[in-house]
Amino acid sequence: MNVKFIPWKIAAVVLIIAMLTGCQAARQALEPTVDAQPTYDMIKTQAVETAVAQMTLLAPTAAPLLPTEAPTEPPLVTETPTLVPTPLPSITPLPPTAIPTNTFVPWTATPFATATLSTYNCTITESSPEFGYDMRAGGDFDGRWVVKNTGAETWESDEVDIKYISGTKFQTDVDALDLSADVAKNKSLTVIVDMLAPNSAGRYSAVWAITRGSQTICILPLTIDVP
Repeated sequence: MNVKFIPWKIAAVVLIIAMLTGCQAARQALEPTVDAQPTYDMIKTQAVETAVAQMTLLAPTAAPLLPTEAPTEPPLVTETPTLVPTPLPSITPLPPTAIPTNTFVPWTATPFATATLSTYNCTITESSPEFGYDMRAGGDFDGRWVVKNTGAETWESDEVDIKYISGTKFQTDVDALDLSADVAKNKSLTVIVDMLAPNSAGRYSAVWAITRGSQTICILPLTIDVP
């Protein structure tokens, strides 16, 4: 080992250390020292100014207007009283009017069969003149009916008659006729009576009948008009 070179090396190391130390001292001397307290005071002052500015913007420009009149209270709602329906007076039915026993029943022109015994019945199949036929005043005509025996018994010529019952007497001769022959069940009889129309205008009716003693077998109606 060469002893004469060691002091030189030591001197070089010391020089390097001295240089580094000097650089560090020089850098610290150049950097400014920063005081944190002024910076904090400045930030606090700016925050207070900002808050005051916002309060100024939000503050009302004028005092609020107070209502000049007291609010009107809504009217009280009263309930309408319930109407109680008045009961209607009861209706007392009127007593039925008595029908007099002598009330006139108008004659009907519709041909119909009449029989007082179930074994004696009839049906008018033809009649002339027709109901309400206009007949010349004082004119001659025949009352004509075709009658069918619809009963269970034969009409005996010596028991059964043809008679005028009521109404205008159109007939010119007799008020009753005899049968010229017996009329068996389901057979027909033609009745012809000579008649004259009245001389005055109006409607005229008559009723003839086929009878057996006091029993009526068949009604023979007739109605004409004289214009």
